[in-house]
Amino acid sequence: MLQRIQSVFLLLAAAAMLIASVTPLAIFLFNTDQALFEAMGIYVNGQLHDSTWGLFVIGAASSILALLTVFLYKNRMLQIRFSIFNIILMIGFYLYFGYIIYRLSSIETLHFQKIGIGIIMPVIAIILTILAIRKIGADEALVRSLSRLRR
Repeated sequence: MLQRIQSVFLLLAAAAMLIASVTPLAIFLFNTDQALFEAMGIYVNGQLHDSTWGLFVIGAASSILALLTVFLYKNRMLQIRFSIFNIILMIGFYLYFGYIIYRLSSIETLHFQKIGIGIIMPVIAIILTILAIRKIGADEALVRSLSRLRR
């Protein structure tokens, strides 16, 4: 299981999504106050201004799905399907993040000061998942070619 490189890619993708769920996503000015955007909420001066628990749920679900996919090593096609669904979840993370920013910026103007490490992690996780899908596909092709040789 862990001796395959795609398992390492999937574990790293799970870790990246977990990091995205617990670290700050951005710091910006909100009504001349500094606001911290995390996956669980937007904090203005240390007080919760807006709850964004959906981002945390998407990030945690993506992390759990990547971990579950590692243990499906006997069913490679199901592993590929779960990985594709996981990529869709990660894209959904960004879409929901954009929706929240749009919803906030339509009320007040936002000035980003710093982009956090958490917003970069889903891109890394998507790249790692694509690499895992390619390696899983290569394993499946190898198994199928060996099955033809046995006949």
